Amino acid sequence: MKIAGVVLAGGQSLRMGQDKAMLTIEQRTLLERSVNLLQNVGFEDCFVSGHYDDFDCIIDQQAGLGPIAGIEACAKQLYRHYDAIFIIPVDMPLLAIQDCRNLLQYFLTLNTTNDKLTIPPGVYYQQTTFPMLLTLNEPLLDYLAEVVTTTHKKHRSLYRLLETLNIKGFNQKETDAFRFENTNTPEQWQHCLSMLRVMKQSK
Repeated sequence: MKIAGVVLAGGQSLRMGQDKAMLTIEQRTLLERSVNLLQNVGFEDCFVSGHYDDFDCIIDQQAGLGPIAGIEACAKQLYRHYDAIFIIPVDMPLLAIQDCRNLLQYFLTLNTTNDKLTIPPGVYYQQTTFPMLLTLNEPLLDYLAEVVTTTHKKHRSLYRLLETLNIKGFNQKETDAFRFENTNTPEQWQHCLSMLRVMKQSK
């Protein structure tokens, strides 16, 4: 299968007070780190949902709708060139390569034949929603096209997408849960930096 990596980085970062994608860890921005992470997992082609120079970006066609709009824009643009997209958020700075590989392997074990009709609709980490892998097919595109134009805000939730399209959930190990934490506020960012220092000291 041909799978593209996607980094969701199109949010407004209102709670952080500055662009989360431009926060730095070890002299790299979170955006640089996220793209590099996907490349190290093995995805040759990586795209950014957002607008940043020096990256292959896909801009939301509908503003202010949250991550569903970024997923819709990426799925629509990449549908004819890729079989699936592997999605991570830019604000999950402790996420590890193995976390992504575990989810990818789970997907591949579900995809037991080369018959496109049997390819599962996708997989995701149950406790955190992301990372998420979505198969690019017409049911996904039709669903996304509908929800980005609906006036019902609840219909744009990621959980509704997962339930409606029967995306398969994958459980992370409890000991790995800290790596899936988001950084939406300055306090969460400082906690992330503290955890990173602890991880380094334990090596």
